[in-house]
Amino acid sequence: MGHEEELSPEQVDLKVSPLMGSLKRTWNDFCATSSIHGLRYTRDEDTNRIVHFVWLLISLVMFICAVVMARTFYIDFRSNPTRMNVESDSTPVNTLYFPPVTICPDVLFNMQKSEAFLQTLQLPQGTNQSVILRKLHIFYGFMLDDEKYSEQDTSLMESVLSLNNLTLQQLVEHLRWNCDEILYRCRFNGQIRDCLELFQLSKTFFGHCCSFNLRQTGLVFIHLLKFVLFSIFINISLNFTAERAVGGLKYGLSVILRYKDDSYDPVQSYSFGVKLLIQESDAFPSAHSSSKFIAFNSEVFAAIRPQETFCSPAVKALSIEDRNCVFRNEFKMRYFKNYVYPNCELNCRVTNMVKFCNCHTYFFDFNRTTDRICTFKDIPCLVDNFANIITRKRSTQCYCPLTCEHLDYDVQISDFPLKLNMPVADQFYSGINKNDGILHVFINSFGYRRLRHDLLSNMVTLVSNLGSAFSLFVGMSMLSVVEIIYYFSVILRKNYVLECEARKKMLQKGPKFAWPKANDSHSKHQKSVFIIHKS
Repeated sequence: MGHEEELSPEQVDLKVSPLMGSLKRTWNDFCATSSIHGLRYTRDEDTNRIVHFVWLLISLVMFICAVVMARTFYIDFRSNPTRMNVESDSTPVNTLYFPPVTICPDVLFNMQKSEAFLQTLQLPQGTNQSVILRKLHIFYGFMLDDEKYSEQDTSLMESVLSLNNLTLQQLVEHLRWNCDEILYRCRFNGQIRDCLELFQLSKTFFGHCCSFNLRQTGLVFIHLLKFVLFSIFINISLNFTAERAVGGLKYGLSVILRYKDDSYDPVQSYSFGVKLLIQESDAFPSAHSSSKFIAFNSEVFAAIRPQETFCSPAVKALSIEDRNCVFRNEFKMRYFKNYVYPNCELNCRVTNMVKFCNCHTYFFDFNRTTDRICTFKDIPCLVDNFANIITRKRSTQCYCPLTCEHLDYDVQISDFPLKLNMPVADQFYSGINKNDGILHVFINSFGYRRLRHDLLSNMVTLVSNLGSAFSLFVGMSMLSVVEIIYYFSVILRKNYVLECEARKKMLQKGPKFAWPKANDSHSKHQKSVFIIHKS
């Protein structure tokens, strides 16, 4: 590069150290030859110091701007490394399972069954069957805080359990609806099927319901003897049919709804229909589900539009903190086996129940813990702590990360008055009554949308962005970095050696002097005299 092999005495500044002198010389050489914009003008010999200062200030400001922009790129890369892309809007729906369908009676218990069962029980003194039937609304205290229940009511219901040696679960099993008491006729994929082959009893936040294609493990109540009040609970898994979805009304699920309850009074129950819940197959049916009301004396069409979110391999390789979501096997819960976001929210709710009332409600019992099941005496505690239980307060909220891969269902409802006299060749409609409800659940297209959770930027993109920032403001490249390392290592060492050698030669060729002789008689009266020798 044309560096001098030897420094002249005029090039050496003895006022500074050899290291400082070599640094100054290296900096001047770097500014004169560097590819970084503006630096050579800071040492231009044809201009004055003011120009040098202005160019140095400009270079410094541009470098600061480059650093700020590079920091912004890096923060964006670390804080939000992923994005959502539409993979396809026409993925065939037959790659999906048919959405889980849950039908819940809007009345908790079958009143006809309840009357018959209460006749077999020993009731507290001073009460009768009709009084107990009117008190059954106390079960809503396990779910809501709409009403406060007196200690007299809770004690009365507790006495019914104790007098008959019943648990709350056993009482519920004798009062609840069976699926054949709600579902009159079913059709799936164009064929009329036995409803009990498709639907099974399930536990939901709204009590016991009937579900199709739902994965749920729990306790089921079994009668051992028909005429003897003796029963047990066994742990089974609901029959997940794994039925594939096909687009169109013809290949959907159709159900005729009819209450088998001669004591049912829609006026007293304030209801004339059922709830329809649609959610992921592993999710616990609750208020987090897509919920619709299906009225009797009408024909309802529920058109479903699925949307699937999945992750690319690059996102799966990220840490949980970077992708900001979890897969189902990465987050364990105490009360639910399968992780989906709604289950985590409900797990938090059950945890708060146990925390504040030392029990949890019967419909959250899946035999995974030994926690006590709440009874009637715990209802005042559940109602009083309802805000804490459902996490209205920040102090009772739980950490529930989003799931990386999930299915969402958009449900659109259309309903029409039920026509009994309309001539129809379809055998599915034969024998319908005025107060029946007909429900059709189907996927409204042959394709669905898939969203890919992908990387927003990778390390290559980050390096490219950093390079563009420094190139824009100061004209730096990776070669400039190598150049800086080269100058302040190899060239700095060379300049330091030259500086030291030049200083050594200057000392060897420097001025010599001699003190006067010691026995000189005039030495006491004369000053020291330097004798200069010219070499």
